[in-house]
Amino acid sequence: MHSETQLFIDLLLGMTQKELQARYKRTVFGFLWVVINPVLQMVVIGFIFRFFIKEPIINYYFYLLIGLLMWNFFTLSLTKATPSIVFERSLIKKARFPRMVIPLSIVLSNFVHFVLSLILFIPLTMFVGIFSFTTLPALLLAIALLLLFTIGLSLLTSALNVRFRDVNFFVQALLIIWFYATPIVYSISVVPRDVIWLWRLNPLTAIVQLFQYALVEAPGPGPAMITLNTLEIMVILGLGWYTFQKLSKEFDDWV
Repeated sequence: MHSETQLFIDLLLGMTQKELQARYKRTVFGFLWVVINPVLQMVVIGFIFRFFIKEPIINYYFYLLIGLLMWNFFTLSLTKATPSIVFERSLIKKARFPRMVIPLSIVLSNFVHFVLSLILFIPLTMFVGIFSFTTLPALLLAIALLLLFTIGLSLLTSALNVRFRDVNFFVQALLIIWFYATPIVYSISVVPRDVIWLWRLNPLTAIVQLFQYALVEAPGPGPAMITLNTLEIMVILGLGWYTFQKLSKEFDDWV
């Protein structure tokens, strides 16, 4: 049992390192693209949406940037992990190893970039005086929930995509809608009261609000919403894990 666990960890770390090295191979700016991309998005989206926001948001560009950093980690992980088993068909047919390390290594490599981008972002918020260490527990909770939710969904979609290739296209289409259904460019306070329950069912709503509360002094989610979204995330994580374990036995035949 110990040797199997050690093998799993070694494979996961090895494939994660491979992902990290391959991502910026032969690039000039390297890791800085993790920051450059969301900053460019922030400038463009922020310039456009500030004309349409009914209620002004304090520290709006910081508010927007933390949401984009979170969103980019989530979408990059999910869009790359979903077809990952199919893309690695030659490796799967050649060797026997825990298939789960393939999507997990993608999520973990993106998580490393996300954490590094936070390390650059937090001193900036401290410099302008909008970050307080009293909100550190909320930040750590947001990071943990985001990682678990991304892992759960990535395991679920990557397993289902081997059997049903439409899953990859469905995920890409869903993410377009999901972005605007998450309070990243706007405050949840502008959502009409008769439909706000839909936003509260979205696990990313509580997560992004926790980031905004912890880093830019925006209102955070209530305890009931955090509890509900945490339960949803645990269900997705368990479902993703179970589905992957069950379907992975057939991967050799389906890929």
